[in-house]
Amino acid sequence: MIVFYLILDALLLGYTCYSWYWQANIDLKGHYRSSSIIWAVIFIWIGFTWQLIEKGDPGLSIFLAIFLMIGIIDGFTGLAPKRAVVSGYFRRTISYSEIAMVTLIKVPNPKKKQVICILTTQKNRQYYLRFSYGVAQIVEALKNHIHHDIHIEIQDIF
Repeated sequence: MIVFYLILDALLLGYTCYSWYWQANIDLKGHYRSSSIIWAVIFIWIGFTWQLIEKGDPGLSIFLAIFLMIGIIDGFTGLAPKRAVVSGYFRRTISYSEIAMVTLIKVPNPKKKQVICILTTQKNRQYYLRFSYGVAQIVEALKNHIHHDIHIEIQDIF
């Protein structure tokens, strides 16, 4: 069991470093997604409840620490110089060359500016980012990163 945890810890630590690198390179930061921490805690709780994880396993504390750190780091999203950083366990970044269309939706919020950015890839998958900036600022940042051929659509909820 020790070998299993060592291999798993090494893989998760590699993923953590990869995520941390892209999170550190974000130019325009999006909203923090706290749901990534909540899901990490739920997975750990299920593991202990269903007895998939036992308290006495050697290496468990390191595994849990790395898993929680992944949950914390994965909440950061935004636009980096070479890729869009999204929140997710299976896909952390999207190359700007994969993006086919961008949709910006202005959310009416009297307290602060809020814009939802939907990145649609060439494979017709969509990734959502939320920003607390004005549409003009987001469009300017997008134009600095993506190709000029990509259509940017701006919508209002109402």
